[in-house]
Amino acid sequence: MRLTRKFIVALVIGVALVALIQGYLDYQRERDVFDRQMRGEAAALGRALARGVAHVWQRDGEPAARAFLETATSKRENLQARWVWLDAKGQDAPRASLDELAPMAQDHVVTLRDSSRRILLTYIPVQVPEARLGGLEIAQSLEQLDSYIRGSLQSELLGAIGAVVIAGVLALALGVVFIGRPINRLAAKARRVGTGDLTGPLDLGQRDELGELAKEINLMCERLAEESRAREQATEQLRHADRLTTVGKLASGLAHELGTPLNVVGGRAKLIADREVEGEEVIDSARIVVEQAERMTALIRQLLDFARPRELHMAMLNVTTLGKRVCELVATIARKANVTLVPPAADDTLRVEADDGQLTQVLTNLVVNAIQATPAHGTVSLAVRRVEQVAPPYVGGDDQTWMAIDVRDTGAGLDEITRARMFEPFYTTKEVGDGTGLGLSVSWGLVREHGGWIDAQSTTPGAGSTFTVYLPTRGTA
Repeated sequence: MRLTRKFIVALVIGVALVALIQGYLDYQRERDVFDRQMRGEAAALGRALARGVAHVWQRDGEPAARAFLETATSKRENLQARWVWLDAKGQDAPRASLDELAPMAQDHVVTLRDSSRRILLTYIPVQVPEARLGGLEIAQSLEQLDSYIRGSLQSELLGAIGAVVIAGVLALALGVVFIGRPINRLAAKARRVGTGDLTGPLDLGQRDELGELAKEINLMCERLAEESRAREQATEQLRHADRLTTVGKLASGLAHELGTPLNVVGGRAKLIADREVEGEEVIDSARIVVEQAERMTALIRQLLDFARPRELHMAMLNVTTLGKRVCELVATIARKANVTLVPPAADDTLRVEADDGQLTQVLTNLVVNAIQATPAHGTVSLAVRRVEQVAPPYVGGDDQTWMAIDVRDTGAGLDEITRARMFEPFYTTKEVGDGTGLGLSVSWGLVREHGGWIDAQSTTPGAGSTFTVYLPTRGTA
């Protein structure tokens, strides 16, 4: 509403200025008209009286002329007329100076404003038999003009106030309806877009610039939604490709792992088929076949569960149990590489809210990479702990307690170039055909979706490296 207030204030100030300027101009015009009217009235009356006074003076003398003048003006309240001699002093002396009355010598009407007495003086020369220069002095009170001016000013002021009030009310109503509310809705829409909510098109229902802006925002949200869907599809394809790559690594070990139970099943089945065992031995051989078949089924099911794409499902997970399951899944790869795999210590209190499949994929990638980076007779260990940690700036938030999952190896470690680029898609230090460069990149994205991050530490060359997955513990005990 700040823009609406600014708009209202600017409009009210503009209207007030216009009203005041217009009022002042009207006041000046009316004052000039009234002043001219008073001057004209005095001049017209003075000329008429001058003719009458001159005629009576010629016929009956000065006393009769003075009596005529007094009788003619006796009924006028705001106007007084008297005879004056320019060279006289005292009662018959004019109230104006001789310099101001100089035009009377040329038979001109002289009108003067006496502000100190609040009167308007009009002098009309009159031709009389005497050799002296005289005339009529008509005095008009300016109180009527002052009263008119005060009334005019009050009217103009009330009109200006009324115009300002009406303009303010209209500006407030129109500003709220056409500016304030639409801008608030646009701001709310922008906040939703900022949080990633691109749903709910905005319809302001007005055909102006704000309406056009709302339409453009809706189009932008549609395009962003399409791009987001495309990115999600591409990301999911990369994650699936990474899963399939890991599945390939696991499958090669699984083929070797299935060899022993297949040999046992084959041998026992052949004994039964050749009737080389009888009685209790047949039952024992059949039980061994079932056990080995269940073992092979469990191994294959683990591999299929890991490879199968699934929807995101957040749930409370025991991180140590998950780490143990990952160690079982990659145990064959560790044995083939002659690497000792140490699962995390069991602790039922170490739980986080996460997606089982995605977190399994993250830990599997990290553990497989650690096994491949560790020479024979080395060790890869997993540990889970709660830590007090300040999150990096790109993570944000004010969480201080995190669940840390460490994957340590005793390999060659990481150089500075590898540490700077290891989370880039398709970056790999492995030989061609041994890696796609997607594992760490995909793992990074999955952990960021959970609100955490991955950190890598490798300070001493040849002393191995530690990858730590940090996950938020909010919602956990």
